[in-house]
Amino acid sequence: MDIQTLSLTNFRNYVDLNFIPSNGLNILVGMNAQGKSAVLEAIYFLATSKSHRTSRDMDLIHVGVSIARVNAHVDRSERNDVELEIVLSRAENKIVKINTVKHPKIGDIVGQLNAVIFSNSDIDMVRGEPSLRRRFLNLEISQVSPQYVYALGRYKRVLDQRNNLLREIKSSGVQTGDLGAWDSQLAQYGSTIIARRMKFIDFLAEEAAKIYSSLAGGSEELAVTYKKSVDIDLHAPESEIAAAFAKLLSTRRGLDIMRGTTTIGPHRDDLVLTINGLAAREFASQGQQRSAAIALKLAEINVMQESAGEAPVVLLDDVMAELDEARRARVLEITTGRCQTFITVTGLEEIDPSAVAVGSIFDVQSGKVTPR
Repeated sequence: MDIQTLSLTNFRNYVDLNFIPSNGLNILVGMNAQGKSAVLEAIYFLATSKSHRTSRDMDLIHVGVSIARVNAHVDRSERNDVELEIVLSRAENKIVKINTVKHPKIGDIVGQLNAVIFSNSDIDMVRGEPSLRRRFLNLEISQVSPQYVYALGRYKRVLDQRNNLLREIKSSGVQTGDLGAWDSQLAQYGSTIIARRMKFIDFLAEEAAKIYSSLAGGSEELAVTYKKSVDIDLHAPESEIAAAFAKLLSTRRGLDIMRGTTTIGPHRDDLVLTINGLAAREFASQGQQRSAAIALKLAEINVMQESAGEAPVVLLDDVMAELDEARRARVLEITTGRCQTFITVTGLEEIDPSAVAVGSIFDVQSGKVTPR
C-alpha cells in the first residue's frame, strides 16, 4: 500500500501542496513548526478521519480561511487503487469522498488506507488513562474492520440515550422510558466491539511480546491483555457475548440509576500492559514504557498486514531523536523495505546513515516540501 500523491489545500500551514513521495523511505527534514508533522497528520487523517494531534478538526484549517482539503491517490495491491479526499469547513460538516464520490458516512473512508503512526505521545498510551488505550484500540481496529466502525458508532449513540434515561430516572425517581430496549441494543453493538477487540489484542499481544523481547535483549517479558467487562472466552460467538453483557446490565441497573451513568461496557474496558508481571503504567521505567509503546506499534504493522493482506503506510513523527541507537535500528529494520515509510527529523544525524543512503530526502520549510 503506497501513497502516490498527496495534495493539501489550506491544511495547517500548507496553502497549496502537491507532494509525490517515493514508495520506499521518505525523510522529511526541517526545523520545528515548518510543516513536517502536518504531512504525516494529513496521511493519518485520511486513514482514520481523525488527527493524532488534536481532537478539533477546526485546528486543521489554515488560519484566515474557511475550507481545507486533503487528497491522496493510494496504490493498493489487494484492492483497486483509490482516491481519497476529506474536505473541512468552518461552516459545514466534514465531507469525505472516495474516488470523487461523496459519502454520507464519515466512517466510510476508514480502512481505505491503512496507516500506523509513531509519535512522542505514544508513551502516554502506556502510562496514561484507560481512555487513551481505548482510543488506540478504536482507531486501529476501525482500519481493518468496517463492522467495528459501524458497531462503535451505534454503541456510542445508544450509550448516550441510555445515560440520558438513567439521569432522568435518578432525578425524578420515575422510569419514563424502556431501559430494557436500550440494554438490548447496547449489548448487541457492544458484543461486536468486544469480540473484535479480543481477536485484535490476541494477535497484537503475541507479536508485541516478541518485539519487546528483542528490544530488551531477551531479559524482560511484555504481556498485553484485555481487561473487558464481560468474562467470556476468546472464541465465544457474539450472541453469547451479547447475552452475558445484557445480563450484566440488568444486574447493575440499580447502581447505574444511582450514579446516573452506565458503569460497565466496552466504553469502560482497558488494555493492560505488564512487564515481568508488574503493571507498566505504574512500575515501569520511562525507557521500559517507551519500549512497550514501540513494541505495540511495530506489532500493529504485522496485525494490519495480516488483516489487509498488504503492509500499511508507516508514519514516524519526530520520534527518532527520542530513541537510542538499538531502538532506532529495530524500528527501521521492521519498516524499511517492507512499508512505505515517512520519517520527520530536524537533522539527518537522527537516522542511521544506511537508511539515509536508501531514502528519498525532502526539505520542509514554511509550508513547502522540496526534494533534495
